[in-house]
Amino acid sequence: MRTYLGDAMALGCAVVWAVAVLLFRSLRGVPPVTLNLFKNLLAAVLLVLTTAALGHRWEIHHRPWDLASLVLSGVLGLAVADSLFLAGLARVDASVAAVADCAYSPTVLVLATVFLGEVPGAGLLWGTPLVLAGLAAVAWSGSGAATVDRRGLALVLSGVTTTAVGVVIARPALARADLFEATAVRLLAGSAALLVVSAARGRLAEAVALLRPQPLWKKAVPAAVFATYLSMLLWLGGMKYGTASRAALLNQTGTLWLLIVSRFLGETVSRRRVAGALLAVLGVVIVLRG
Repeated sequence: MRTYLGDAMALGCAVVWAVAVLLFRSLRGVPPVTLNLFKNLLAAVLLVLTTAALGHRWEIHHRPWDLASLVLSGVLGLAVADSLFLAGLARVDASVAAVADCAYSPTVLVLATVFLGEVPGAGLLWGTPLVLAGLAAVAWSGSGAATVDRRGLALVLSGVTTTAVGVVIARPALARADLFEATAVRLLAGSAALLVVSAARGRLAEAVALLRPQPLWKKAVPAAVFATYLSMLLWLGGMKYGTASRAALLNQTGTLWLLIVSRFLGETVSRRRVAGALLAVLGVVIVLRG
């Protein structure tokens, strides 16, 4: 039963994240750090309201290292990684970001092998080159091909790999922590880090201004709800109630959803990008099933 619940949550996360990425694409004019802080604070409020409505009792009894790892994971994943990803998404199409997202699973497995002592399968050696080939196909600018902003692609990749680092750091603590508590700790840690950064850069007033009701909320609020509140609960739940490898594989179907939806929204999805996406997804499947 736990596996089925984990699978359902992982698949739901893929769909929700694909919708969130497309919503964020329509908010290119908002600075990444400001937008990131907005989505994290809104998600934290929604999480508190949800737990209150469900009558959930907070029982913070983590071991000191568990709490520290969740905090560090939140800073890396929700402050650093998401800001990098949003900065890159402002420069590239959603279809390009979809292929770059395929670097997530192989990165998690490599880091888990090195730092958590997990034994890598042969699929890692065969699948990783396919993921890299898919990324190369997207980044390459051939004759007549649509040019890809390589700085934007590098930012998205940096965000994806930093997210993977945060996942590996949090994985041991996640097995022992309550889902709502783990999500809340990561959200609060990421929000606190972004507040410090905004203040240090003299942009705290700019960040606070976005918290006031305004027309921009028509896009920013749904994007924040999908990207942080819903996707994070589904993402962490997929790993907690299923297996990490199955959850990562099902999460990766978001790549295909992004390609399909971005096409319907008028983005240019060339054959080269489709081929790159298929190579990358195939590589992920081989890595995780191997």
